[in-house]
Amino acid sequence: MHSKKYADSDFFLALLKDSDWLKERAKKVYEKNKDSICISPFTVVELMIVCIREGIPIKETLFQISRIAELTFIKWDLFFKAIEYIEQGATIFDSLLMALAKESEVAFSEESEIIGSDKIYEKFGFKIIDLKKK
Repeated sequence: MHSKKYADSDFFLALLKDSDWLKERAKKVYEKNKDSICISPFTVVELMIVCIREGIPIKETLFQISRIAELTFIKWDLFFKAIEYIEQGATIFDSLLMALAKESEVAFSEESEIIGSDKIYEKFGFKIIDLKKK
């Protein structure tokens, strides 16, 4: 029985970047463990932040990672939905919240509302419980 190998962001970045001091070792580790590599939702969020900070194409990066790693506890679609919001001007964390709320609407067939003070949610059609209103 194979154990799951949870990879950190440096593993994926080493594989994807043109040059990285960990690239050769990451390739060897990948070849030896390619059927048991997993990624946590938290590592995906970390990679999204790195991509935006470094100007790395976020959608392509997550697509490549989704082909080599099993995402645990959450579906990849949630992150790809979040990227749609990011591409339209939302932050990573606001995008993830909206993607999760949208997924909840689909899964439970009921409307979601977001509690907060950011106006960005209205741009995407979400109902808001605005903390700024008294």
